[in-house]
Amino acid sequence: MFARWYVRGQIVRLVVLVILTMGVSTAGTDAAPASVSMEPPVVVGTMARVADAPASPRIGQPGFPRAGALSARQRSLRPGGRLGVVGWPNIEPAPEVQLVAPALVHAAVDGVVRLEFSSPMDPVSVRRAFRIDPDVPGQLDWPDEQTLVFHPAVPLAYRTTYQVSVSGQAAGGRGLAAVGRFTFGTAWPPPSVPFPFTLTFDDCGTADQIHAILDALADRGLHAIFFPTGQCRDQFPWLVPTLLAAGHRVCNHTYSHPQLPRLSSPAIASEIARGVAVGCDLFRPPYGAMDRRVAPIAASMGYHIQLWDVDTRDWAGTPADVMDAMIRAKGGVVLFHMHGAHTVEAIRTL
Repeated sequence: MFARWYVRGQIVRLVVLVILTMGVSTAGTDAAPASVSMEPPVVVGTMARVADAPASPRIGQPGFPRAGALSARQRSLRPGGRLGVVGWPNIEPAPEVQLVAPALVHAAVDGVVRLEFSSPMDPVSVRRAFRIDPDVPGQLDWPDEQTLVFHPAVPLAYRTTYQVSVSGQAAGGRGLAAVGRFTFGTAWPPPSVPFPFTLTFDDCGTADQIHAILDALADRGLHAIFFPTGQCRDQFPWLVPTLLAAGHRVCNHTYSHPQLPRLSSPAIASEIARGVAVGCDLFRPPYGAMDRRVAPIAASMGYHIQLWDVDTRDWAGTPADVMDAMIRAKGGVVLFHMHGAHTVEAIRTL
């Protein structure tokens, strides 16, 4: 009996020891050191978006070095905060070419085509590539190693648009190519008038009418004498400089275009004095109206009277073909106006 109770007592003692041991172990596990901070768990959902994930590196994307790119050691920060690149390869630019002659518009039919390169060129490669369209026979010449001149064997055609193309390698086998393509237009044929003639234009007109006359004269390669009034000069400050720049003469036609015989002598002198004259000693009285006083007053101011041989009456609407026939019949000094209805057409068909 005693042995039985003894065994039971030992078993109880073992159980108590086990329980006590487990209690101490659990308490030590639950107590965290004060110096350790616990981070919350990161939860990633099963439907995480691709856009939220970091992008994979790809060649050529910003921020990734490309093949042959400079390393960080090759970059330096300049004073003032500007980022400079050192060690960049020295790339030589390709040669440039420009058309020096002829003019792009109203080119002379008996001129040459001149091209200039920015650096010496290989003549053989340039000769092979030179083209002019429409085709024109001729000879290529090199005055120097940067200038190419084409001499047409025959005159160019009137009123024709030409296209010049050229290319070639730079001299010295550097492999650099120059490429150029240019377009120019030739002048109109000269007027078919069997007699010498001089075109003159009186009074004023709208800006569009004046520019149209200047364009037509330029197309025909003609220079004229203009007799604008002083009022026209004041209305269009660009008029006189434009006429002079185009090679025309600008002469006196009074200030306000009055009938001079109806004015007093001082008034006649005032009208002439306020007229337009830039290096020209010609004076044309309005309407050609004069009395015995006009010529002497003009002469005292250094002018010679200039009237006309052909009055086209363009201001009255004379057809262009009729005016052209009048000019071809006798030539001489021709009277036009800057406001004529068919004046521009007559110039172009003359």
